[in-house]
Amino acid sequence: MEESPRPDSGAETTPEDNKEIVRRVLDEGVNAHDLDFFREMLAPDYARHSQATTEMPEIRGVEDMLSFLKDMFAAFPDWHEEIELMIAEGDKVAYITTGVGTHIGPMGDIPATGKRIELTNYIIQRIEDGKIAETWVGWDNLAALAQLGLVPPPAQGG
Repeated sequence: MEESPRPDSGAETTPEDNKEIVRRVLDEGVNAHDLDFFREMLAPDYARHSQATTEMPEIRGVEDMLSFLKDMFAAFPDWHEEIELMIAEGDKVAYITTGVGTHIGPMGDIPATGKRIELTNYIIQRIEDGKIAETWVGWDNLAALAQLGLVPPPAQGG
């Protein structure tokens, strides 16, 4: 019986392999806040795209992504995400997570609010040679800012 290629073997991975890579990065990287794990799992020419982070819509390279994650984990030291839906095709994995965390540290120019937020994240990751090579991510910034008490919540009714 022929073995499936290991995600770190350099062999082409299947959509199911790619989903497992994403699950591992979420569990062992994001939820464990393990920057060393990210260093192993991000491709050397890694790129992240996000309109939601207006001060940094593009992140290029592993070190810049690690710096971004370090700041995020300092702002939300209890940040945790759960996968709600995952679909894979070819070298891409699209998934939705629910992320929760308490804003304990500064987030850019925004001082800590001490408030807990819950966000729905929409993410697509491209896998190359068993590593995350590219990420597209978005969430509702207005909802996040309202939960932090930084903007008024939207009016209800009509």
